[in-house]
Amino acid sequence: MLSLIASVLLLAACDGKLPNPDPAPAAPTISFSPTAMSLSPEGGEASVRVESSSTWTVETDGQDWYALSSSAQIYKGASVLKVNAQPNVSGNSRSATLRFTSGGSEATLTLTQANFVPELRFSADEVNGEGAGGEVVVHTTANAAWTVVEDDIDFWFSVSPKTIAKGEGELKIKFNRSYSAEARSTTVHFCSGDQVRTLSVKQGAGEPVAPGAYVPAGYELVWQDDFSGTSADLAGKWRFEDWAPGHVNHELQRYVPDDRRTSYVQDGALHIVARKDGNQVISARMNSRESWLYGYVEASIRLPKGKGTWPAFWMMPDDFSKGWPACGEIDIMEEVGVNPDYTSSSIHCFSYNHVKGTQKTAERLTPGAESEYHVYALEWTEDYIKTYVDGEKLLEFKNDKSGNDNTWPFNKKFYIILNLAWGGDWGGYDGVNESALPCTMQVDYVRVYKK
Repeated sequence: MLSLIASVLLLAACDGKLPNPDPAPAAPTISFSPTAMSLSPEGGEASVRVESSSTWTVETDGQDWYALSSSAQIYKGASVLKVNAQPNVSGNSRSATLRFTSGGSEATLTLTQANFVPELRFSADEVNGEGAGGEVVVHTTANAAWTVVEDDIDFWFSVSPKTIAKGEGELKIKFNRSYSAEARSTTVHFCSGDQVRTLSVKQGAGEPVAPGAYVPAGYELVWQDDFSGTSADLAGKWRFEDWAPGHVNHELQRYVPDDRRTSYVQDGALHIVARKDGNQVISARMNSRESWLYGYVEASIRLPKGKGTWPAFWMMPDDFSKGWPACGEIDIMEEVGVNPDYTSSSIHCFSYNHVKGTQKTAERLTPGAESEYHVYALEWTEDYIKTYVDGEKLLEFKNDKSGNDNTWPFNKKFYIILNLAWGGDWGGYDGVNESALPCTMQVDYVRVYKK
């Protein structure tokens, strides 16, 4: 009865009507202007205006060619969503979807990007350099960055910069001096995405160096080998070492005597070859039978290629009674294939040697050392030792005139050595690559001059 009375009273208070329940909350809304985002083929930032009735969370679809440059949250009201895209050099147009969620509601925004075609134009499609060397400048116009393919760069020229920037620019082709009587040419490739652009590079004939052209005044030829026969002159000029692997410097090769596989004369040049022979590597080390005190010594040599090679043109004394390094050593030219075309000269004695880290050494890039002949030389007097590459001084070591054999043991006769080592403390400091075998050191001539 009491509940009935309460109901009657409630109806009377509401004029006979029951109260309405609370209305359902409105669904979150979000809108974009424009309704889809078109990104530039060249990449960069784009934006879209957003109107939302509540906070929304933004999720990407995992593609890595674009990124949100603003917050991953869209807040209530008006805001701007920014997207940063990379240039599209994929070869095809591409698209992505951004997903927006708020409570149980979801919305999407589509991103599209057309394919970008990189373009590169040169002021000249062919570059011609002089045999004497020099620099040629080519003007460039690009709508994207282009990178030169390093493998296309030959020893006789260089390209700078390595990357051509978007816009107007200059490309410099620097030619080294040519020692070849023949003209030469190649094609340089530039890449941007999957696009390739080529540039023809040519150099006119150079002037070969005549034997003796670098000989200082006052010297006369006293000994030579131009390797004009079919084999090395073993009776009159050379002798071979016969050494097992590891005999010096932990080198890996076996030096074999007078073996046509490792030493022969062909086309007017001595060929010293390192090659596989079963489970070992064989090579040659040749010493001159004659020795000299002071003079000017030079050789024209083309170096081998390959990680593990260690060619040398050097001198050791007849008197080895004090042992190494006290006896003295003159390295006119050395190179290791792991650091191609960098040739060095050194002297070693008791006070100055590589064991102590005190050796006197000079090193320089010799462009084309592994591709053409260069002249390596020593001028040795009672006052100094100087070495040269193509007539340019590399190392100078002066006699301190102290009369101390520890600092100047270079007052006795030395003989010439030509050899091609494999591996060892220096040649193999970064390992060896046996796919480079067989490899060849070529010697056009060796000459000795005296005052």
